[in-house]
Amino acid sequence: MDNSRPPHNGHQDREFSVTADEVTCQQFVEMVTDYFEGALEPHTLSQVEEHLVMCDWCVTYVEQMQATIASLRELSEPSAPEPTDSLLAALRAKRGGT
Repeated sequence: MDNSRPPHNGHQDREFSVTADEVTCQQFVEMVTDYFEGALEPHTLSQVEEHLVMCDWCVTYVEQMQATIASLRELSEPSAPEPTDSLLAALRAKRGGT
């Protein structure tokens, strides 16, 4: 048995042993829009949810993204004010008085 590795700290070294059945943080960040939109395949969604159970960083990322989305929804697109009667009259006069 090889004892040259440092003692295990209780965390799995996921970034060094990524398999097809695991989602990395980078992959999650790339899929976050599809995750929010419910567009992930069931198997991928399951992998993402497993990742979120184990990764506090990605949970924080999701919370920050949700807060950003909520803030953006609160913004309203400014509407253009209705032109005043005097402005409309001036424009009509400029065009020839129709």
